[in-house]
Amino acid sequence: MDGKVDYSQWSSEKLLERVTALEEDLRHQNARYELLAQKRRTPSPFPQPKRSRSTRQFDPSKYSTRLIALKFAYLGQRYNGLEYHANNNTRYPTIEEEMWKALDKAKLIFPTPNRALKEGEPSWEGCEYSKSGRTDKGVSAFGQVIGIRVRSNRPLQNQATEEALDGNHAFEQDGPNPKSDDVPLPPIRAAFDPIRDEIPYPQILNRLLAPEIRILAWCPSPPPDFSARFSCGERCYKYFFTQPAFNPTVGQEGLLPVRDGHDRQREGWLDIETMREAAEKFEGSHDFRNFCKVDPSKQIDNFRRVINKSEIVEVNSRDKRTMGYLDLPDFRQYYPPPCQSANGSNNNSHPDGPVAPTIQPNPKIYAYQVRGSGFLWHQVRHMVAILFLIGQGLEKPSLINDLLNIEKNPEKPTYDMADPSPLVLEECNFPGAELQWIHLGDYTGDEAGVRKAGGKGNGKHGPGGTVDELWRVWHKHKIDETLAGSLLDLAARDHDAGIGDDGSDEHEELRDSGRHIDSQKVYQGGDAPRLVGKYIPILQRPRMETVAAINAKYLKRKGLDLSERNRQNSEIAE
Repeated sequence: MDGKVDYSQWSSEKLLERVTALEEDLRHQNARYELLAQKRRTPSPFPQPKRSRSTRQFDPSKYSTRLIALKFAYLGQRYNGLEYHANNNTRYPTIEEEMWKALDKAKLIFPTPNRALKEGEPSWEGCEYSKSGRTDKGVSAFGQVIGIRVRSNRPLQNQATEEALDGNHAFEQDGPNPKSDDVPLPPIRAAFDPIRDEIPYPQILNRLLAPEIRILAWCPSPPPDFSARFSCGERCYKYFFTQPAFNPTVGQEGLLPVRDGHDRQREGWLDIETMREAAEKFEGSHDFRNFCKVDPSKQIDNFRRVINKSEIVEVNSRDKRTMGYLDLPDFRQYYPPPCQSANGSNNNSHPDGPVAPTIQPNPKIYAYQVRGSGFLWHQVRHMVAILFLIGQGLEKPSLINDLLNIEKNPEKPTYDMADPSPLVLEECNFPGAELQWIHLGDYTGDEAGVRKAGGKGNGKHGPGGTVDELWRVWHKHKIDETLAGSLLDLAARDHDAGIGDDGSDEHEELRDSGRHIDSQKVYQGGDAPRLVGKYIPILQRPRMETVAAINAKYLKRKGLDLSERNRQNSEIAE
């Protein structure tokens, strides 16, 4: 018998009874399942308290510390400079704020408690903190250096262990020692390697910092009296700019007056050779009070600084050009084109070659590079602003000699300094400190010293590494540059009347008419030139007060006395 019921022989009444019974069983079964499900969903009448992730109290006394130096870089366009100032709320954070947050979160610093500060407010008290250079809002750095005392992996030695270790030196002598059984030997412990066994400071901080701020290296053993500010013997700044500086002015309006020994130049281009001649005038020891912004709160009266090197250098680039329109005749730097002289003759037949300089692929990137032991407030940006005026032909190189002559010009003429974004603190050198830098990707191996380590996990390459993070930053800006450059090239070439590829008849009118301009364009390093109306030479402009008068006014406003300030300065000097 297969167990199947043959319902074909059942009567209607019996079938109805069977269906009713099955429905009753199904109802009881569903009710039982519903009850079980309800029990699973119903919370316990005595709910257990949620386990919160407890924050373990950090005890600094359980850790040793050490003085190190950190070398780091940052792109400063999105930051309000390096230095943090309390009670100074700004739209953008400072680099020091971001650095302090990362160090504090990683428990690498133990600042001295200060009740006057709010919770989470940066404080470097007790950290032996020093910085080599202060950069202003929008300025970047590729070689900024700070000195700071941080937590270390070096184990703490208690007094008893140290005394026992000292006593063990007696057991190293030859012959029996009657007390060898009485003194227990401490456990043998491997020597601490100050680099290989240390906290990987750059890797930890780079995980906590924004991609625009990168720790590049650390120095494990700076001198005991090391100060990133006072131990720094030379600082190098670079100010990047393009050639042409801004989009060349088309037509007759864009042609500058002919200068002695120069071809007729188009507005927008810079005379690089004249700028190089002018830049060399900064070298040596000079009083730069006419090339800086005076801060009366510091009461500075010595503005003499030494410039070791001042030059204009070309930044080599292998990238393919996207703005080829700059080689069209109506945009070129010089007029007439190299193949044709002002009288229409062919320059190539001239025995000395073309009259005008050879046309080279554009645009190019140049940098003003300056090295010195120290710089005044906004000094580099003032120097660059004057160089741009000279490069545009608005001033002569001799202007630098005049502004450096304090007897002749004791009062600074009013002029605007260059834009901050292209300025970079590239390098800080410490000639007397002999700092040993451990860069990302380095590790200490055998007696050969520091060897290179590639691959993942070293903080340099691989996911999360500095190279990968900076690649993302570069790639975004590079794609933006390529798209904008291609669009600009397309718009400039798009059948503009009077602009041709051969510089033929459509440019005849340019040779005969004069130059007309309503407002002078002045380049200051930004994305576009400023219209200043009729240009007034620097030495003909209104003058500021002397430094002595500015300092005296500040003291008077603060209710201080000049003699008291001099007395305090003499006490500090003693």
